[in-house]
Amino acid sequence: MDVLQTWLMVGVPGLCVAAALFVGRSVVRAWLGYLVLAALIILFVLTPGGGVSAALIGAIGVVFVANGRGTNRDRAYAEHHQERDKYTHAQT
Repeated sequence: MDVLQTWLMVGVPGLCVAAALFVGRSVVRAWLGYLVLAALIILFVLTPGGGVSAALIGAIGVVFVANGRGTNRDRAYAEHHQERDKYTHAQT
């Protein structure tokens, strides 16, 4: 398989799955997303001529790490629906 076939069959669906796992602030899903990205990096390193693709996927992972996904910052973050409950519900 060449790089284009690998991107079409595995790379694009894998990146879609990884992006879906990073939606929200779940630490477990973020770590699963990192595992998917690592598997894609390994796949593209093993594909002939896929070094640039592996570097691109690694750069995406670096952006997520720099953003704080899967760290203690995600545990302390309150989602919008969790934050608005204290304003919309009457205190009894």
